[in-house]
Amino acid sequence: RLAGLGLATIDVRRRERVHGERRCGRADVATAIIDWSPEQRQVIDIAAQRGAEVTLVDGAPGSGKSRAAAEAAARVIATGRSVLWLVPETSHVSLAFDLLQAASTAPIEIVHSGMSQGERLDAYDRLAEPTPHIVVGTRIAVGAINDEIGLIVMDEEHESSYKSDRTPRLHAREVACMLARLHAAPLILLSATPSIESLARATRERWGRITLSPRAAAPKVEVVDLRRELEDGWRGMVSRGMLAHLRALDWSSGAQALLIINRRGLASALLCRDCGAAQSCPSCGRPLILHSAGSLLRCHGCGLVAEPLTRCPNCNSARIRPLGGGTEKLEAEIRSLFPEQSVDRLDADAAAPIGAADRILDRFRSGATQILVGTALAAKSLNLPNLKLVGIVSADTGLLLPDERAAERTVAFIVQAVGRLGRGSGAGHAVIQSYRPEDPAILAAVQIARGGSVAAWREIEVLRRQQAGGAPFLRTAKLTATATTATAARRAAEALHASVSERTAGDATVRLYGPVPAWIPRRAGRWREQVILRCVNPLPIVNSLNSRDVSIDLDPETLL
Repeated sequence: RLAGLGLATIDVRRRERVHGERRCGRADVATAIIDWSPEQRQVIDIAAQRGAEVTLVDGAPGSGKSRAAAEAAARVIATGRSVLWLVPETSHVSLAFDLLQAASTAPIEIVHSGMSQGERLDAYDRLAEPTPHIVVGTRIAVGAINDEIGLIVMDEEHESSYKSDRTPRLHAREVACMLARLHAAPLILLSATPSIESLARATRERWGRITLSPRAAAPKVEVVDLRRELEDGWRGMVSRGMLAHLRALDWSSGAQALLIINRRGLASALLCRDCGAAQSCPSCGRPLILHSAGSLLRCHGCGLVAEPLTRCPNCNSARIRPLGGGTEKLEAEIRSLFPEQSVDRLDADAAAPIGAADRILDRFRSGATQILVGTALAAKSLNLPNLKLVGIVSADTGLLLPDERAAERTVAFIVQAVGRLGRGSGAGHAVIQSYRPEDPAILAAVQIARGGSVAAWREIEVLRRQQAGGAPFLRTAKLTATATTATAARRAAEALHASVSERTAGDATVRLYGPVPAWIPRRAGRWREQVILRCVNPLPIVNSLNSRDVSIDLDPETLL
C-alpha cells in the first residue's frame, strides 16, 4: 500500500547461496601436464564425438584418468554444450570441483544431498539459465541440466552408492546411459577397478575401452597377519608393523598418513582369532552373520539358522570373537600414540553436518591435518603429494559380508586406498592388516596394488558369479514382504514365494531363494522377509505383483 501511494520504493535483492562457500580452504591442483600419454589423448578426443557412445576408461590409480576426462569436459564446455560429472559420494564432490576448476574457467554448479535446501534451490535457479553449465554431483544430479548435454562423466563407476536403496530404486549408470542417448552425448565411465557388470556389458554392447598405462613407481605394500600379532600378545588396533612405519615418518617435512577401517557391515561375523576361519553355512559356504545381540547366526543366502559355536571347527580354538573396533576407537588410539601430530576423522558421523566432509578433506589436503582416520569415504579420489603411508586397519570386515559382491568390493576398496600413494616424489608405503591374508581377494588386491594384473582374479570371480547365477548372467529381483509381526511377514513371504514359483514353473533358468529374514529384519516398526528371484527377464513376473506390502528392488547392488 505504501508503494501504491508513492510513499515507499520496493527494491528486491537476492543473495545467492553457494555450497562451495562453506569450505575452509582449497588445495592447489596442478593446471598443466607437459605431455598427455597416447591413451589420455584418446580420452580427450572423446570430446569431439557426437553420438551416444559409451567408453569404459580404466587403469591403475594415479594413471591420469580423471585429469584426461576433465580436459575433455573443458573442451566440450568450450563448444557451448553442458557437462555432467557424477561422483559416488558427497565427500568426492569438492575434489571433482577443484579438478574441473583447474581445467576450465566456466562456472561450476554443485548438486548433492549434503547441501541445504536453500543452496539447492539457488543452484537449480542458476541452472535454469540457457547457458552451458558444468554440474558436479552425486546420483541426484542426473536430472539437474535442462539444456543440451555434450558429455557425461561417471567417476568411480563401480561404486554401489550410485544405486538408490529407496523408491525409485534407480541406478545412476542406467540413467546416465539413457541421458546419453537422449542428448546424443558420449558417456565416459572411469574406474581403476571396473565392476564385473560393466566389463561384461562393454563386451556384449561393444562399448569403447581405453586402459591407461600404469604409473612408473608402484607403492610398497606390506601385509600384516593379525593372528600372529595376537599370538605375541599385541592387542592394539594398530599393529606393530604399522606403528613402526608411522613412527618412522618425517612429520617435520610435511609427511601425512591415512588410516582406514572398512566398516561396510552392520552386524559382525564370528572369526577365529587363531586361524582366521569364520563360521560358515554348510550349504552355500558363505559366512554366517551374527544377529540379535549374539543369540543366533543366519545365512542370508539360504536362510539357515545356527547357534554360535564355542570352539572353532577348523582348529578347535576357543578364541572366537566378532570383528570389532571402529573409527572413533582408532582415532583415540592414534591421538594417544601421537600427541604431537594433528589428527582428524572422516566417517558418516563426522561428515553429517552440512559442509563438514569438505572441510575435513580440505584440511587434510592443505597439510593442516597430518593423520586422517576414516572409513571408505576417505579412501578415494584424494591426490596428496605428501601422503607417505596408507594403513588399512581391517581388510576383512567387508570381505565377510554374505554378499556375492563382497570380494569384488574388498579388492576395489584396497586398490583404491593404496592408490592414494605415489602422487609425489616417492612411491609411499601401504600396510594392510588382515586376519585372513591368504584369502584370494586379499592376495588379488595386493598383487594389483603392487602393479600386477587383475585378469586372473577377475576370471575366477566371473566364473563364481556365473555359477551362482548372479549379475550380469542373470537378472536379480529382491522381493521384500513386510508386516507388523515377524510371523505375518514370514507368511507373506511364503505366499510370495509360492506365487512366483507358480508363475515360473517349467523354466529351468529360474532360480528362486527364500524366504529369508532381511539383513535388518525390522525397520520402522515392520518386520521384513525376502525372496530372491533370478532369471533372464524378471520384468513380467515383478510387474504382476501388486501387493502394497511387497517392495521390489530390480538388479540390486546387494542382497543384504
